[in-house]
Amino acid sequence: MTAPAAAPARPSPVRYLVLFGAVMIQLILGTVYGYSIFWAPLQAAVYPPVLTQAEAEARVAAGEVVTDFTVVADAAAARQLKDRQQGYLKYAFSICILSFALVMVVAGRVQDVLGPRIPALIGGVLMALGFFLAGVMNHKVVLLVCHAGLCALIALLLISVAGLLRKRLDPQGTQNGLSVSLAVAVLVTVAGVLVGEQYVGRLAEFDRVALLWGTIGFLAGAGIGFAYVCPIAALVKWFPTAKGLVSGIAVAGFGFGAYIFKDPTIGAPPFFKAHGIASFFLVHALVCLVVVSLGALLLRNPPGTPPKFATESSWQETLARPAFYVLWLMFFSGALAGLMVISIIAEFAKEQLIAAAGGAALTSEQLSALAAKGAAAVGWLAIFNAVGRVFWGLVSDRIGRTITFVVMFLFQAGMMFMLATMNTELSLAVAASIVGFNFGGNFALFPSATADLFGAKNLGANYGWVFTSYGIAGVMGVAAGNTAKLITGSYTAAFQLAAGLCVLSAVLAIGLAIAHRKARPA
Repeated sequence: MTAPAAAPARPSPVRYLVLFGAVMIQLILGTVYGYSIFWAPLQAAVYPPVLTQAEAEARVAAGEVVTDFTVVADAAAARQLKDRQQGYLKYAFSICILSFALVMVVAGRVQDVLGPRIPALIGGVLMALGFFLAGVMNHKVVLLVCHAGLCALIALLLISVAGLLRKRLDPQGTQNGLSVSLAVAVLVTVAGVLVGEQYVGRLAEFDRVALLWGTIGFLAGAGIGFAYVCPIAALVKWFPTAKGLVSGIAVAGFGFGAYIFKDPTIGAPPFFKAHGIASFFLVHALVCLVVVSLGALLLRNPPGTPPKFATESSWQETLARPAFYVLWLMFFSGALAGLMVISIIAEFAKEQLIAAAGGAALTSEQLSALAAKGAAAVGWLAIFNAVGRVFWGLVSDRIGRTITFVVMFLFQAGMMFMLATMNTELSLAVAASIVGFNFGGNFALFPSATADLFGAKNLGANYGWVFTSYGIAGVMGVAAGNTAKLITGSYTAAFQLAAGLCVLSAVLAIGLAIAHRKARPA
């Protein structure tokens, strides 16, 4: 599947500054994989504490007021309610991943036209804005502004669709149509503020959950989507003979960013335990803005014509080729397996350790100790996620994309089949490491394979379309895991589904290579 480049790598030292800027950006973008640390503090900040009936009666008997609590029948009902509350919050992660992938389609095209610097700067601003608004979510004016912004966004989307239809029916009416569209957008925004005044801030915790979906979900995801593709597209042009390796090094920053972000000593947890989750969001907004912007200023394309590859396809031509859909399904499978595990690994590891140690018979101190041991699996996954990006990228440059895809997918399938049986601290750490190792490889192999198949000139737009599979996988992976757990009480069925898809992708990789070889001109 690998196509030899026609031009040698440029010797300019500037390319190493570009690589450094790429890693800076990816370190910040990778914090999206640390979202799991938000759910507990956000649950405490958004929802009232939960008490069982017995606990409430005991507090009343002691003279305490329990009006600010949610009272449920028993401990089982309390656990179910807390799971449901965290489930609502977790959709912020799914929305972020989906927004990330969909926005990257637009960002990729912008990058191809304007170069990598401007879309990366836009990405830093959007990501910072998302976390800033989440940090001030307790102010009603913020809720009103976000509600109005949502109304304006919906209006603009509808107007855009109407404009496309009008342009087909009345090509001469474009100017008048633009004026009407802008007027309608302004009116809808104003109406959004007036209507929102009647109910925003009065819907208990729902308005804050919705705001989190829109801020650390949609806005932050859009920021990641704008910034993510820029370093990869630039580096593939600067290092045409080592596409897999440089893609792997750049996106390794994404994995290490998640590890640093989650670290219980130097990462985010000690900060928001001391100062609160809202204060952390404000500080993180500033960090996103500064670091991503500095990294963006180091990005640039090589001077002159970019290196030519065997095939140069526009995004329209790419979408017309069957190879695109095969590559899309392969990425979907690999991303679904990894994102499913990332979204549940801390809770899954804790449950496995508690069940193996005796479950209900354990004391609260023992339960806390096991939960801490289970959380260590998150760190191992993040470390090997980063390592896998460099390893698989380097290997693919040496032995070819096809063999690397097959080995990686089969390795992941084997681990997913066995994952539900892991119930010791060591086995869970190994399992999390292997899943992260293989999952990380996707982000080195797929941009390189996209350049191999469709060329480097329009890599931003082409890889943006391939990357939509990642967004869909983020939603379906979380949904599959949650559904399996609710119906069967276990994640086993979801793990087996992911394993089967990985096996399918290994087969597809072989078929894609055969078809590409036959289609290549002699």
